[in-house]
Amino acid sequence: MPRLDHAPVFILAPARSYSTVSIAMLAQHPDLFGFPELGLFRIPDLGGMLTEHEDQNRWQAQLFRNHLTGVLRAVAHLHEGAQTADAIDRAERWLAERSDWPTVRLMDHLLDIVTPRTGIEKSPDSTNTDKALDACVNAYPNARFLHLTRHPVTTQWSMFEQARIWDGDGLGKIDRAALSWFLSHSRIAKKLAPMPARKWLRVRAEDLLRNPDITLRRVCEWLELPCDDGIAARMRHPEDWCFAGSGPDGNLLGGDYKFMTEPALRQIPEPGPVVFDPAWGMHPELVGQMTRLARFLGY
Repeated sequence: MPRLDHAPVFILAPARSYSTVSIAMLAQHPDLFGFPELGLFRIPDLGGMLTEHEDQNRWQAQLFRNHLTGVLRAVAHLHEGAQTADAIDRAERWLAERSDWPTVRLMDHLLDIVTPRTGIEKSPDSTNTDKALDACVNAYPNARFLHLTRHPVTTQWSMFEQARIWDGDGLGKIDRAALSWFLSHSRIAKKLAPMPARKWLRVRAEDLLRNPDITLRRVCEWLELPCDDGIAARMRHPEDWCFAGSGPDGNLLGGDYKFMTEPALRQIPEPGPVVFDPAWGMHPELVGQMTRLARFLGY
């Protein structure tokens, strides 16, 4: 049953959208609790989440393990205030003992613990399919949604580079990265369009990272949260997030690998024109569709 007593915030964005550093910044607000990447809406129960990395290729196994370590970090930190190897092991045993739980029940549990703070979560997998996005939106009728965007060309290149690291030339195809950006943002925009304006906000990640004081205040105003100079200064330090870094043993993630290994607010360039390199060989129809969607999103 949908929970009416929680009103979490979900950051909706495809992979490589600066969502990890964004949630780390927002998590420094005293009235918010930022979770690591949980990925709870793509799979129905905890038993499936605990075992989905098995019998997968290297790329998929790493991806699923990344999701799982985010869940383990959240449980260990909220149960024990620690993310040591022993605490992570106890968190995994705790989850295994509840393998029949629906994943949303775990989200309820975590939100109960952080109350009265508002929980905020981001998982690119929540936007990868209509089913996952529907599950996210339907789980909490009082939830709010931050649609985080990034320039299509830089997102596409970042996806391509990351895929090449893990999978050589297999999954790291330009057209695959392009479709991921296009389909996820199309899906998000369609889902949010009929909602009341107070339920969602669209923010360019480049604005959040390049002009944090202005953009963070805008987000806080939408969330009806205070944002004085002291709070704004705190939010400029994502490295202080309790899940920043890769844990005491250096093997935990739950977010972007680059940020987790070297957490910091980095300068990024201003988004340029939407021009795709002809050498990428993208189909002209896809180029046109992505260009139109990018303009709609403010690029």
